[in-house]
Amino acid sequence: VQKGVEVINGEVYRLSGLVEDLLDFSRMQSGRLQIRKEKVDILAELGEAYIMYQTEAEKKGLSLELIAPEQLPFVMADPARLKQVFINIIDNAIKYSTNNGGAVMIEASQSDVYVQVRISDMGVGIAAEDLSKVKEKFYKANNTVRGSGIGLAIADEIIKQHDGILLVDSKEGAGTTVTIVLPYVKPEPKTEIPEIEPVAETRKETENE
Repeated sequence: VQKGVEVINGEVYRLSGLVEDLLDFSRMQSGRLQIRKEKVDILAELGEAYIMYQTEAEKKGLSLELIAPEQLPFVMADPARLKQVFINIIDNAIKYSTNNGGAVMIEASQSDVYVQVRISDMGVGIAAEDLSKVKEKFYKANNTVRGSGIGLAIADEIIKQHDGILLVDSKEGAGTTVTIVLPYVKPEPKTEIPEIEPVAETRKETENE
């Protein structure tokens, strides 16, 4: 009975994910994929996605690690869509990792203009002939793993709509690294307040004249 319930739960999770992917794919095709941008703490969304997948990683005997500074600049983004991208990439990294061993690394950093998130696994990797096609809709480099084949295409489209870039680097048998690059909101320059001469002093000088 317990095994049956686990199978049912797994299928419900798989099918609900497939339905969400197909809905987003339909919206993307018709230009109705909604993005509502606001100032977002990228570490908050990344941290939530990391926590969501800790148990899943442990089940496969994987180490899931998050390396990030205490804070990063805000980005203009749709928080729900941004977390959707992180979830998709982390989920793929765990799915394509071999059981009992290895690690999935999540690293966040910044440059002068961009915030960067790198998600790396030590899994099966992607063959060179498939690498240029992995962001295409419905393309799957490995058909032995569950999935619709459109999650990465949707993630790529979401990042493009945030004026960012999603890069995939992989080697067959050696793992995959997905890098998400987003422009951040530059802080407004501080305006110096001019010194104002005290009113009393000004009045006194006028009277003397």
